[in-house]
Amino acid sequence: MFFKSTAQPFRPAWWCPGAHAQTIFARFFRPVPRLALSRQRLETPDHDFLDVDILEGKQTAPLAIILHGLEGSSQAPYVQSLLGQMWEKGWQAAAVNFRSCSGELNRLKKTYHSGQTDDLDFILDHFRKNKVFEKIVLVGFSIGGNIVLKWLGEQAAQAAHQIHKAVAISVPYDLAQSAQLMDQGFNREVYTRKLLSTLKPKALAKEKQFPGILDPLKVKRCKTFRVFDSEVTAPVNGFRDALDYWTQSSSARYLKQICVPVLLIHAEDDPFFPGKYLPYEQIRSSDYLHALVAPRGGHLGFVAGPWPWKQELWLEKRVMNFLSEGPGAIS
Repeated sequence: MFFKSTAQPFRPAWWCPGAHAQTIFARFFRPVPRLALSRQRLETPDHDFLDVDILEGKQTAPLAIILHGLEGSSQAPYVQSLLGQMWEKGWQAAAVNFRSCSGELNRLKKTYHSGQTDDLDFILDHFRKNKVFEKIVLVGFSIGGNIVLKWLGEQAAQAAHQIHKAVAISVPYDLAQSAQLMDQGFNREVYTRKLLSTLKPKALAKEKQFPGILDPLKVKRCKTFRVFDSEVTAPVNGFRDALDYWTQSSSARYLKQICVPVLLIHAEDDPFFPGKYLPYEQIRSSDYLHALVAPRGGHLGFVAGPWPWKQELWLEKRVMNFLSEGPGAIS
């Protein structure tokens, strides 16, 4: 099912025009509520750890598992803003921090990456074993959304026994295409430079943990995702090369196997993955994928409202409407 507009279509704030303004402003100035979260450290089967921030809610309320984007965390404004909406409804939530994203370097040689579904599988298993939930839903932002979709595709019909619904926002469905876009022009000078400014120090710290796994000089010289994924992500995580990593991890190839209702929220002007590259054929042929594509909104942006201090939570409301009631309530 494909939605190009809604009864309440996204209208960018007049004071925040353009894809880059939407992307950058939302990163720093999205309204963030003050929430009482408790952190749990989960010991993984491979003797590493994952830090998860827990939002307590009503015992009978759904549990939402939330995955952040590249170099984000549970503290990312888009995660916190959504948690605020869930708190108002009394929902329970677990905001996951990928390995090395909670403020502490993970123990093992391997890092988190865009296709790492094993950790999501472990987290779901942990919560199902420790408590019975009436419903469990998934929400993923950017590469977190890629992981959600890949996991749902890998699980196929089995996922329907575990997950009620899912939402994936601003997903780079084809990682090779996204990397190419991120390594050019404005994207390279602003977004890629910023992301690598934290990825490279983590990689260098990892090399100190495990001397010889990386070439520090090559890591320091990385200026593109093609080089970083070739020098770091692929070899550290067992892929042949960057192309092998991108191919195996891209969620587009898993969409046809998804058997759980999923809302895909995307902006056509997303600088990380423009709407013209969306996997339209797979979406239209699926009975489970519901695409809500706005002409504007940037990457994880969707900044709306009359003034910067009076923003409208368009994105968060679309997510909650879908998870609460279904496709008919997207708008």
